[in-house]
Amino acid sequence: MPAEVVWSPVAVADLDAIWEWIAVENGEPAAAERTITAILDRMDGVADFPLATTPLDSRCRIRSNWRYVEERGYLAFIRVERGRAYVDRVLSGKSDYLRKLFDLEDGTTFYA
Repeated sequence: MPAEVVWSPVAVADLDAIWEWIAVENGEPAAAERTITAILDRMDGVADFPLATTPLDSRCRIRSNWRYVEERGYLAFIRVERGRAYVDRVLSGKSDYLRKLFDLEDGTTFYA
């Protein structure tokens, strides 16, 4: 039985910001649509096998229950609990995504 994919309001805002950046800032609305569609399609695929995603602690030395998938340079961070895949954030792989994910403003440095 596939997991239900549940999007957090912050993850939805992340998708909006990604679309805005590609479509408006870069003047590529068709590319923005393709990117968002690819991310949504990827998450639909995750619903079938959510535990086949990559644990975040395989990418960095931070223990957490987050997992992630990558699509078109963006990382969708998910938690799998009780038959649901919770999408918490969708962030650029080029950003300081660990600081954003863990909401750190204290100058902590991460080494991936």
